[in-house]
Amino acid sequence: MTGTPMQITIYNTDSGTQDSHALDKEVMTIGRSVVIDRDGSSESTDGRGSPLQPDIALPSRLVSPKHIVLSKQNGQWILESKGLNQTWLNDNELPPGKPHSVIAGDRLSIGEFELAFFEDEAVAEMPVFKSDDALLMDVEREIHADLLDRMDFRRDPDLAELKTEKSRQLLAAELQKLIEAKVPRLEPDHLENLTRIAVYKRAGSVIISAGTPESSWQHAIKRDANAPFVRKVEELLSKILDETGAQLQADSLDEDFTRLDQNFQAVYQTHHLDYSRGFREFLIAALVEQDILDLVYGLGPLQDLLNITAISEIMVVARQQIYIEKAGIIEDSRRSFFSDESLHAVIEKIVSPLGRQINRSSPLVDARLADGSRVNAIIPPLALKGPCLTIRKFSKIPLNIRKLIGFGALNEQMNGFLKACVVAEKNVIVSGGTGSGKTTLLNCLSQHIPGKDRIVTIEDTAELQLQQSHVVTLESRPANMEGKGEISIQDLVKNALRMRPDRIIVGECRGAEALDMLQAMNTGHDGSMTTGHANSPEDMMLRIETMVLMGTDMPLSAIREQIRAALDIVVQLNRFADGSRRVTHIAEVTAIDPQSGRLVVEDIFSYRSAKAGSDRGQFRFSGYIPSFIDELLNADEAGLDVFF
Repeated sequence: MTGTPMQITIYNTDSGTQDSHALDKEVMTIGRSVVIDRDGSSESTDGRGSPLQPDIALPSRLVSPKHIVLSKQNGQWILESKGLNQTWLNDNELPPGKPHSVIAGDRLSIGEFELAFFEDEAVAEMPVFKSDDALLMDVEREIHADLLDRMDFRRDPDLAELKTEKSRQLLAAELQKLIEAKVPRLEPDHLENLTRIAVYKRAGSVIISAGTPESSWQHAIKRDANAPFVRKVEELLSKILDETGAQLQADSLDEDFTRLDQNFQAVYQTHHLDYSRGFREFLIAALVEQDILDLVYGLGPLQDLLNITAISEIMVVARQQIYIEKAGIIEDSRRSFFSDESLHAVIEKIVSPLGRQINRSSPLVDARLADGSRVNAIIPPLALKGPCLTIRKFSKIPLNIRKLIGFGALNEQMNGFLKACVVAEKNVIVSGGTGSGKTTLLNCLSQHIPGKDRIVTIEDTAELQLQQSHVVTLESRPANMEGKGEISIQDLVKNALRMRPDRIIVGECRGAEALDMLQAMNTGHDGSMTTGHANSPEDMMLRIETMVLMGTDMPLSAIREQIRAALDIVVQLNRFADGSRRVTHIAEVTAIDPQSGRLVVEDIFSYRSAKAGSDRGQFRFSGYIPSFIDELLNADEAGLDVFF
């Protein structure tokens, strides 16, 4: 630490404004500026009842009144998070109450604000990619607005249907004119900054697709394959990724981005002087063109993420925070929308074809994409950081039980037992937490259902991919704008009983429909299946009791009798810290404990976590013989030798 006073620069990513402050006191606070009411009261006060005003004010509801405390101790600045809202230090979440020392070059992220520490009285250079990203967003926002102004999509019959070849040609030509008019006029500094971010983003695209069939530098640039600069882009990206140390493996995304962030600036500096102005303009134009076309025809910055098969979930926390799940691990995608409005437009593009609406009076919606991927969207005023979108991707190639065994989700004996249960028409509930693989396992189990059976599937959002031909697929419907027309899961379960099903499969029981499902299982629809949220088979029993109580005033003892008579098997799934998912319990619902009155489940198979130093845990047979073993043997299924 030198004798130069520490400075802090604050960049508002929403407005694009920047400000600087000197840390000129021994203790300084950063927080939300407090509004004083007419009566002199405020939302936050100090220990003496006076309004609490921070030394550095950040006007945002995402900032706590007293969010950060900076104190100088032994010549070093110590930072401590005091607020309930999230804080990020150098891209790592900062837990409240844990002091951290800060030095020049460190950066904070609080809500829409980026803060950088430096020791020079000149304006700090903000984190390279986030400040440049704001510049790119400004360019794209301006070109997109001009494109909408020039093209009357409502009145021009050639543009009424964007998917026609003529409309595509018209739009592409107009967009190219706007880009060619804008990019060459960029100031030298802006041209350099946007070139840097174009190279960084393209390198990031290759990292995200690494280890997948889509892995290729071609995913980083999609303009005319005959363009003279395309091969140069390929060579440049190869150099950048090689010299930054990227491993480009399916499970190295986080590490590769860390290396890219640490080394990119130095590597870029060794090559950027070789770029001609024409090549810089080509890189920027290609990036802007693809971003805008993705927004017009697809889902904007999410479009190529949807096309990468290894990505199983896309989570938009806010327009500048987009996360993905790849190989079971959640990572930052380093993508962003250029405005809340563009994110909202993408959400509307998803829900409108389904006859659903999302607005301030109806601010949340469940929907699905054309390929079946499940979508949940929520907007302000419920979502404080702006529109929020979650996409659970629909696998184009359904997983089968053999692949799950290969992934270590269960073993051969467990598979043989579950297959026998399905063939012998045992009623099964798959239990687990969010993202634990319940629907995937339900799909796999359904593959064992004989083709002659008539199956009715019931879901909020259709995700099941049954391979049998005699399948009736039903989907619930939310209420319309007038609050009418709702068709619930419970309504569909009741209706399914009139459709002469052999088996009923409910994608997820989460409410009063649980009673109707139990009654269906008890009235001749053996072999039915469903899923539920719980952390263990015992917890699942308690959850079912609670769900049934939501729709009836039956005595608890009667509810437990219904559950015991209806359910045969509970399959428990858990997701582990490394992203893997495993069947941790297969248990039989056996009886009601005479003392506690609770339902008793007996483990047949279980999973014991790995010990220190070992690679994988163990699946174990408990030694318990299920009460319906004779029925399984009559089903003549292999894989039951473990019982004898």
